[in-house]
Amino acid sequence: MSLDPKVEQQINSVFEKALAAGRRTLYEFEVYEILQALGLTVPQYIFIKDPKQLTEDQLSPFLPRAVLKIVSADIAHKSKLGGVKIIDVEDPLYVRFVMEVMRQEVCSHFSETEQPRIDGFLLAQLVPFSQALGNEVLIGIKEDIAFGPTVTLTKGGDDAEFFAKYYDPPNLALAPLTREEAYRVTHNLKIRHKFAPELQEDYCNKMGEALYAISQLAYEYSFSRDPKPAFHLLQMDVNPFVFSKATGHPFIAVDGFAQFMPSDERDIHSTWKDPSSLRAFFEPSGIAVAGVSSDATKYNMARIIVGLLTELGREDLYCLNPKGGSTEIAGKTFPLYPTIQDIPVKCSLYVFAAPAQRTVEFLETVPDGAAVILISGIPTEIHFNDFAAIVAKHSQRGLRIIGPNCMGVFFAPDKKRKGVNTLFLGDERLPIRWTEHSNVALFTQSGAMGITAVERAPYWPIYRTIVSFGNKVDVNVPDLVSYFSKEEHIAVMAMYLEGLGPGEGRAFFETARNSAKPLIVYKAGRTEAGAKAAASHTASMSGDYEIFQAACMQAGILLIDELPDFYNAVKAFSMLDRWRPRGLRVGGVVNAGLDATMGADLLGSLKPALYRAETNEALEKLNEHGLLNVGASFLDVTPMTGDRLFADIVDTMLADPQVDCAFVAIVPHVETLKTTEDICREADALGPLLVQVAAKHKKPLVLSVNAGSRYQGLVRVLEEGGLPVYQDIRSAMRALDTFCSYWVNKTE
Repeated sequence: MSLDPKVEQQINSVFEKALAAGRRTLYEFEVYEILQALGLTVPQYIFIKDPKQLTEDQLSPFLPRAVLKIVSADIAHKSKLGGVKIIDVEDPLYVRFVMEVMRQEVCSHFSETEQPRIDGFLLAQLVPFSQALGNEVLIGIKEDIAFGPTVTLTKGGDDAEFFAKYYDPPNLALAPLTREEAYRVTHNLKIRHKFAPELQEDYCNKMGEALYAISQLAYEYSFSRDPKPAFHLLQMDVNPFVFSKATGHPFIAVDGFAQFMPSDERDIHSTWKDPSSLRAFFEPSGIAVAGVSSDATKYNMARIIVGLLTELGREDLYCLNPKGGSTEIAGKTFPLYPTIQDIPVKCSLYVFAAPAQRTVEFLETVPDGAAVILISGIPTEIHFNDFAAIVAKHSQRGLRIIGPNCMGVFFAPDKKRKGVNTLFLGDERLPIRWTEHSNVALFTQSGAMGITAVERAPYWPIYRTIVSFGNKVDVNVPDLVSYFSKEEHIAVMAMYLEGLGPGEGRAFFETARNSAKPLIVYKAGRTEAGAKAAASHTASMSGDYEIFQAACMQAGILLIDELPDFYNAVKAFSMLDRWRPRGLRVGGVVNAGLDATMGADLLGSLKPALYRAETNEALEKLNEHGLLNVGASFLDVTPMTGDRLFADIVDTMLADPQVDCAFVAIVPHVETLKTTEDICREADALGPLLVQVAAKHKKPLVLSVNAGSRYQGLVRVLEEGGLPVYQDIRSAMRALDTFCSYWVNKTE
């Protein structure tokens, strides 16, 4: 929705008058004018600039009592200084007297040299309302530098007993909200329980309408809007809206504050660009690598990169070294070209791994429209913002740049494409494997995190693409999400993020919300100390984590709070992608009672499956030792059960149509199971049998193997068979819950 032009004109006039008066804050009555223009209810009011001009006719609408407030841009907390009073308004002389006394009382709190400017007085209708929790609602606007306009709805009042029982955290969302979204927020507030049953729908609708209208205002006066508005509304608080005791219980705004600025004074805009401009990073035609040393005996990142690209079978490689000459890398001899202009062909990708002092000079020589990976940092004498301005100029001639201060790109080859690898760690340090099943694109602000992620998936390589983007002076988060949302071999996107720049959060939110693929995010810099550390490392901005959380929830992004859970969730989404859940009913089979108990404690959104009578009858027939707890949702087969029987019980459980997903927890140390390295691969061992059972039923299944390195053979058998294995039941259950909850909610 866009504001009606007449409404926008009314609102603009409010800002224009305040700006003409030298203010960038709005007085309370000016906030009333904006709210009225939006169709919201405000008290009857009058602004009195000169008390001497006050007449009896002006007071008559407010009889017998009204709220009097002093109006001053220099005073933030008027009530604390005596600047707010409820007074009788029957006699103009008395009201003038009270105004003068109020002026003196307020000014008495300031020294003679710091006297505030008093612009007048506001006389407003006295709105009768209860201060019990639920009758006061605070709605606010804030323009976040990364995400743009946000709206907040919180509750006011003094009912501590109810608050303790029905704690409801502030509701934060990115604007604009649709009317349906706004109503969903207010109809799910726990304070609705305070309202009489016959008033619940009416009250929730009124709050929803106010939230909807204010969210439209927030968006229309923000940098997110196109075309650009005349003003940016930086902050507005309506504190509070109240339900009046008057007939019909109108929802009235009784106090307000706002800050604004002319939009021409800000240069924040969406950072989204055409995703096709990234193709040269992943499907280049000709790659030039700068900084290649001719000395094979010393460490040189550029030489490692050329070696990695050669191992991929690329023959379109060109090495740059100002001294010229030639060198041998990976058994091939490469000429060393002194400059880019000396290369006999035009490359589409340029990788800079030379000293940082030459970065700016190098960019000047890169041809128009090329892709550049800046492995190195920036010259020490150049401030990051100045470097960003240099890059912006090169962007105008079509350059796309990943970095600086990054490891660059790994993009696995396939039948049509040769692949790219600039991660500058040789196979002996970081063996990166991929198969036709690899389906994850990992975007990481930290190169080290990308290395760690690869190490955590040794048996079933899940990563098809890794992009280490470092300081993201050009190519950023929304660019990558947009590009890989359309990459056919990518089913899951994962991201480690430290900060978002101006406008980047809004573009990230929009692209992620429009993507059909799951996006799993771990965000560093959640605390003040963490945000400072992230900013010093990445030279990017870290916005409020609460706003980031709200954006993720609204866009359907999976935000994971703990790094181990992030790795575990990515693994589950990758390996279980072929087996989507129909619901949240979970079955389980364990051979230790501890895992059954812990599994029940860690369900999250999952629900214990209730097996059909036929399933329980089949399980009873398998109960050879009489120890199986037939009838329970989570079946403890005990340590006496061998491989075949264990697998048969899992088979029977998974066959039940009332089971949507499942977990299996194995303590592999028992003598009855073929789980040791020497026998775990035999056809009748538990590992191969479980792989067959899972493939038969095609339901999401996770496994816990609670053991050390001695049983890694079993883990390898299971994971090479496509089953995600975790070291403990907690990790397995949380990963399963995250995976199933996401897809079930997605389809509802």
